[in-house]
Amino acid sequence: MKKWLIISAIVVFLIFGIAAGSYINALGPKNDAKKEAFQSAKEESGLITMDEFYIYNGLESYHVVIGDTEAGEKKIVWLPNDNKNEPVTENYKDGIPKQEIQQLAVKKLNPEKIISIKPGLENSTPLWEVTYLDESKRYNYAYYDFKTGEWLKYYRSI
Repeated sequence: MKKWLIISAIVVFLIFGIAAGSYINALGPKNDAKKEAFQSAKEESGLITMDEFYIYNGLESYHVVIGDTEAGEKKIVWLPNDNKNEPVTENYKDGIPKQEIQQLAVKKLNPEKIISIKPGLENSTPLWEVTYLDESKRYNYAYYDFKTGEWLKYYRSI
């Protein structure tokens, strides 16, 4: 009996170890992108800290870094994944805060659950992408202008 208990414990630990190793390995590319994006944001906008990192996949793909400069200004930097577009930098205070976009989304969209709110960039327009579930548990996307909070477009019931 004791032998089976030891063997079972070893098998459980092996399964847990393999699962943990796979998870850590799967995060590798995102962590590499995060490090590379922060380095580019440092060079582009003088960031010295990185508070938040996002990957935005819209019409074009961007890595988005939010952080502080040496002067203590909070900046947001959109770094394109290709060389066709130039990086875009804005003062974070010049945009509508994420919390206000969340409040606006709750009020206007009546979501069952907000999945994420992240910054993006399309056609040189900085924006907020709100991903949420409706009452039928379908994914929906709403886009708001970063600077004004004005509704830009949406995709419903995906």
